[in-house]
Amino acid sequence: MFSVTFFDDALAFFDQACHLWENFETKNNLILGLALRLQSDPHAYGEQDPLMAVVKDEAGVMKASALMTPPYALIVQSEPLVRGALEALADTLVGMGWDLPGVNGVDEVSDCFSEIWQKKTGQLARQVVRTRAYELRQVVDVDYPAGKMRLAREDEAQQAADMLNAMTEEVVVGHKKPHTAQSMLETIQRQHVFFWEVEGEVVSITIASRPQIKGICVSGVYTLPAGRRKGYARALVAEVSKELLSRGYEQTNLFTDLSNPTSNKIYQEIGYKPVADYLQYEFVQHG
Repeated sequence: MFSVTFFDDALAFFDQACHLWENFETKNNLILGLALRLQSDPHAYGEQDPLMAVVKDEAGVMKASALMTPPYALIVQSEPLVRGALEALADTLVGMGWDLPGVNGVDEVSDCFSEIWQKKTGQLARQVVRTRAYELRQVVDVDYPAGKMRLAREDEAQQAADMLNAMTEEVVVGHKKPHTAQSMLETIQRQHVFFWEVEGEVVSITIASRPQIKGICVSGVYTLPAGRRKGYARALVAEVSKELLSRGYEQTNLFTDLSNPTSNKIYQEIGYKPVADYLQYEFVQHG
């Protein structure tokens, strides 16, 4: 017998559930980073209120957690995997009338929940993307191309937004939230936006996002088409990872799309080690 508890307050949710995530921070970096971010801004990822829940067994021990920031997919976590807890979560969500856009999480958990959801709703779970979470604690020295890493300036907020929006159009599947000059300005002010510059020209960008307890995520890696296959992205991620470690983080982490062998190769070359695979599904009606 399982019970599902929902939270209106991100701090209360985090306090209840963080022990499920903190010992495997990179594996759980998505739900952990989002839960921390929502404490300062409950609508950081969308106008609708987030869904935050934990599932407990009859002894009151937590067996699963879930977080969704509509319109993005529900993130589910259960380690070790407890199917009954995911069944209880799905039953409760169906009973409350939730229309889930999809599910994301470590592959075995996401697989299990998507199968349960299909049986309970009659919807079809269609795989959208398979990603791999990597972790780095020390950067491996590699040969660098021409140029250098630098922090983006406040007057470059629009340029940063344009580059990240171009990246989103190329690689992101599903809902896309546009970056704006204002949103990038705030990220620049946190010193979380980095460029690779060659002879005064910006050729690559990456950002630091979703700070966790001991780590932080490197994301939004994008090189302008004319600068590709020259090693800029690898060099930028290496230098940014060094910079973030120098700021006191014990580790950095990132996600790669497993359909892109190049990114999986170049990040391992600078010291990133695979930790877990994620599977994202979208739920659609038959027919």
